[in-house]
Amino acid sequence: MKADDEAAKASRIDGAAVQLDWPGAAQAARDATFKRLGSLGLEADPEPADVGAHTPSSLGLRSVDDEPAALVYDSNLDADLLAAVRAGGRNVRQLTFEARYLVLEMEVSSTGRLVGQVVPPQAALVELRHRGGTTPLEADELGCFHVPALPEGPVSFRCRPKRSAAQSIATSWITL
Repeated sequence: MKADDEAAKASRIDGAAVQLDWPGAAQAARDATFKRLGSLGLEADPEPADVGAHTPSSLGLRSVDDEPAALVYDSNLDADLLAAVRAGGRNVRQLTFEARYLVLEMEVSSTGRLVGQVVPPQAALVELRHRGGTTPLEADELGCFHVPALPEGPVSFRCRPKRSAAQSIATSWITL
């Protein structure tokens, strides 16, 4: 092998970056290809017209102090309950969001009414976050709260227990 080939092989083995030397025309063709691919993506899936209008309000809904609460159960994804729905079963969707020290359990009726509970049971401030802003809710000493009518579109919940030692949690966004 030539000395240059040995040097190139050694640089690939030790993990060093290999610099590609694109000729001017090839680099221009490559750049044009990536630009066209980007425009094709925007044509196939354009940005919604109202995305800019919701950006400032959605940034206000975030807090670094909130512990994320993951969706650990959704009855819409449970195969056994889906079979019951086909047979004329329940019209209630059950959801469970879990964080390290708190769990939010919820039931959503087909009419859009939501009832929920903070587990372990305790008084808490619950915020229903949606496109239009936030709706404050109060969980009683048993942790129970309700929403008479859910707003359209994706929602998220933020729960702040009233006891001082507990950390607030925030659920992921979900369309109910």
